[in-house]
Amino acid sequence: FRFVAPYQEEVDYQPERVITRIYEGLRAFVGATSFEELCRRWVLEQSQAGHLPVTIREVGAHWSRAVQTDVVGMNWQDHHVLIGECKWGRDAVGREVVRDLVQHKGPQVVKHLPALGSGWKTHYVLFARAGCTPAARSEAQALGVQVTAAQLDADLRRGLENR
Repeated sequence: FRFVAPYQEEVDYQPERVITRIYEGLRAFVGATSFEELCRRWVLEQSQAGHLPVTIREVGAHWSRAVQTDVVGMNWQDHHVLIGECKWGRDAVGREVVRDLVQHKGPQVVKHLPALGSGWKTHYVLFARAGCTPAARSEAQALGVQVTAAQLDADLRRGLENR
């Protein structure tokens, strides 16, 4: 509705103009909503399958004045938190994204946990549609999990087929 309704009169007569406008807005729409939601779903699916270093009981996002974090998975009982960043861009993610996740976003999320995060184990995950640069991949590997959109898609499809 968001993409077709405003252009209904043009669809029959100038579809190429409508398609161009839709394409321009679609990337931002998918990146801002659908991709992040798929990443959160992937966390739950992989956790249930035992493919993550931690069992996640619930997943969402974190918003505060200081930071917005796309994926936050919680295990309140065992005091584990999984913090993730979703990048829908066309370019490979650089090392600065990995560092921002670990040095800025992670600590901002952790400080909102009980006891300011003391005694909590933090895990990180990076979802990148276009993958990572070699430097970012090296840094991310040292932190744990790095996932590309292709792996995310394959895992979600496999999960749906097994239902």
